Amino acid sequence: MDRPLVVLDTETATLQGAPHLLELGAVRVVDGEIEDSFESFVRPEVAIEEEATAIHGIAESDVRNAPTAAEVLERFNAWAGDNWFAAHSAGFDVKVLAYEHARARLEPPAGLFMDSLKLAKKHIPEAADHKLPTLCQHLELEEGPHHRALSDAVYCWKVIEECFERAGGLQDAKLATFLSGAPLTITSALPPEPRLPRRLRPLGAALAEEREVVALYGETSSPASIPLLPRFLFEHRSKGYLEALCPRSGTLRTYRLDRLHKIL
Repeated sequence: MDRPLVVLDTETATLQGAPHLLELGAVRVVDGEIEDSFESFVRPEVAIEEEATAIHGIAESDVRNAPTAAEVLERFNAWAGDNWFAAHSAGFDVKVLAYEHARARLEPPAGLFMDSLKLAKKHIPEAADHKLPTLCQHLELEEGPHHRALSDAVYCWKVIEECFERAGGLQDAKLATFLSGAPLTITSALPPEPRLPRRLRPLGAALAEEREVVALYGETSSPASIPLLPRFLFEHRSKGYLEALCPRSGTLRTYRLDRLHKIL
């Protein structure tokens, strides 16, 4: 290999809507060998969905004392440096990291992402399918937990290693030749900020000042007056959204901008 590679995996608290990071695991590969690893739970600001726990087994009790996403990302970015990245079905993990960097207003690392799913489809075509557990079984890799961040990062590297070997040898592998399509980076996946109509422009100032506001929200005929602490504005599929802390309940909720009528 002509350069180090950071292979990562993420687990999330939610399966629908904007993703919330729950666990981040990674290995740093140098000269074809795992040199170091990174692993951390994240304490999300939203409840962990039961459907998500059914997949990865992570419960509220596991993350109660974990650091925030911002704290974990600051440590991870310092650890990963300016190296390139890899993940299985990389678009998912890139989206998760992009949303969390945007929430925390952190500068994302610039490294390009390699997708082991695309590599496996090209170099391991005989597999029954190209999901990570299927590939592990097909390649007769060691048995272990799946849908946990660090173990899946290790499995992802093992799949990439096999692809490199089939493509001509691990030691001669040049990472740039294994990138496919448009360059994928965390920056390229950052959610756009919505354009705020005049009636909602006070949200921008409140967000910058970390100041609570009162908003009229809901159906046009009978909107409710609710206090909000704005945290994050984003656009998804041409609709604008606001993540805000509800002071009454202490929970983070998502609000549609087209249902926010006025900032009082």
